[in-house]
Amino acid sequence: MTFSKATSVAGRGDGSYTAEIEPGWDIFGVTNGGYLLAMTARAMGAETPGRRLASVSARFVNPSRGGSAIILTESLKTGRTISIIQARTLSGDRPLLTSHASFVDEGTERPAFTSSYASPPDLPPVEDCVRLMPAVDGPLPPPFTSKVEVQLHPDDAKLDQGQPGRMPEIRGWLRLMEGELFDPYGIVLASDAMPPAIFNSDLPLGWTPTIDLTVHVRDPGPHEWLACRFYTRFITGGWLEEDGEIWDREGNLVAQSRQLALVSR
Repeated sequence: MTFSKATSVAGRGDGSYTAEIEPGWDIFGVTNGGYLLAMTARAMGAETPGRRLASVSARFVNPSRGGSAIILTESLKTGRTISIIQARTLSGDRPLLTSHASFVDEGTERPAFTSSYASPPDLPPVEDCVRLMPAVDGPLPPPFTSKVEVQLHPDDAKLDQGQPGRMPEIRGWLRLMEGELFDPYGIVLASDAMPPAIFNSDLPLGWTPTIDLTVHVRDPGPHEWLACRFYTRFITGGWLEEDGEIWDREGNLVAQSRQLALVSR
């Protein structure tokens, strides 16, 4: 099943949508947060046709383990160039996440000036990276890695091998399966598709639940391969942040992300 099919939503005509949280898009049995947010963003996008996703954020309230979902949307603003939508995603009467998103009118003329003060991650060719495949007899790598092709930088692929004093970092290539290209909703998935950067630290491997996730889509694509870098600078009081940079193969910035997560117990 393609990603777009697995995140499809059906409108009920009153700003609410039904969806099915498909099996296999999980980590440690808990549905991946980027997958849930992409599904929710798709419902919000249906409320503002003709505009594309520019930014989306979520607060995760309860973990999901699959099954049917209801997405309740509400328009907060419909301006000349920007629409802002909020949504709640529920499993039955149990809230899973709350979200806000901004959608922009692509027909609006914008300044052509471009400047960048950062560079894409230094990655070997895809064929020289290490592919993550689902484990046969353990929890890691998770089933999720059968849904998205993850090719890690060889220096980052030995998870739980952190070096003292080195900033936790994960770099690698991402591609959707079945020849599907990344659109803005796939880019949201990509923001949460790699192992947590702190898996390359001296902390034990374990579930690192996302509390907040924000994604800024800078280039909606379509894209085949994405070059990704995720890193954590601060781990304090049981919390950590993870910043993400997502680039295309030509070195253009595709998206930025930040999430706040709990350190595994």
